[in-house]
Amino acid sequence: MSATTGFGWGTIVRLGLVQTALGAIVVLITSTLNRVMVVELALPAALPGGLVALHYAVQILRPRWGYGSDLGRRRTPWIVGGMALLALGGLGAALGTALVAGQPALGFVVLVVSFLAVGIGVGAAGTSLLVLLSTGVAPHRRGAAATIVWIMMIAGFVVTAPTAGHLLDPFSGERLVAVSGGVSLIAFLVALAAVWGVEPARAPAAPQPPGPARPFARVLAEVWAEPEARRFTVFVFLAMLAYSAQELILEPFAGLVFALSPGATTKLSGLQNGGVLAGMILVALVTANGRGKLASLRLWTVAGCLGSAAALAAIAACGLAGP
Repeated sequence: MSATTGFGWGTIVRLGLVQTALGAIVVLITSTLNRVMVVELALPAALPGGLVALHYAVQILRPRWGYGSDLGRRRTPWIVGGMALLALGGLGAALGTALVAGQPALGFVVLVVSFLAVGIGVGAAGTSLLVLLSTGVAPHRRGAAATIVWIMMIAGFVVTAPTAGHLLDPFSGERLVAVSGGVSLIAFLVALAAVWGVEPARAPAAPQPPGPARPFARVLAEVWAEPEARRFTVFVFLAMLAYSAQELILEPFAGLVFALSPGATTKLSGLQNGGVLAGMILVALVTANGRGKLASLRLWTVAGCLGSAAALAAIAACGLAGP
């Protein structure tokens, strides 16, 4: 990496593999395990919903982890450590789900600890990866780099869901733990290989402002005081709320109403994320030249929100007809 050009496209794609690995673990936790708890184990839907909420709630600390990596000036340890914790959390979540049927108290404890580990791992690894990209990619490439990395995360969903779906049939608790453990191990090794040697062993020291470092709370308050940053944060919050809510509904709905197996609903989740990937690529192609009404990102954002809402309503209406 030179000071003028930053990371090349090959390095950007390589770092995108970290997001692919991250997505591979997360899709099994938020979709498949959620369905198994509601359908196979007949647990209240509030339980997996609360666990997923816990995994997102702990990520409120993302700014603090990013600030910590800023102080250390190296991102690789945070990425590797976060992915290791995420992989252990993915395995633990599957193990806890299998234990709930026979040993509820132990299973619930394992689930809570595992989902906390997943949230911390996703936040630490994902935030540090984005910071590494923002500091290592030349300004004129940052938009394309962010698109590539995000698309590669969705690709992790798309590849893992149908593959795991095939492996989960016929379903059993032991098979669930084996598949989740295998995915977690492979994902961690892929992420480790992706970041190995990319960042210098010692990052160049950034110019230090005179006096002691500013407290994190003050830095966060300054960012929040910017109207543009505040509005964008609220939009991302609402968008992720909608996306995560439908994610929790899809697989249990398909299992309860249409009697699909865990493997079949996992494949269905892969199909849904395939649509997400297709939509992202479509928008990137249409808006690439920046000309004409169709190149408006605001238009595609609003149309995408309305289209997703209409599609979810149509899926709900299908349930009225039953299998």
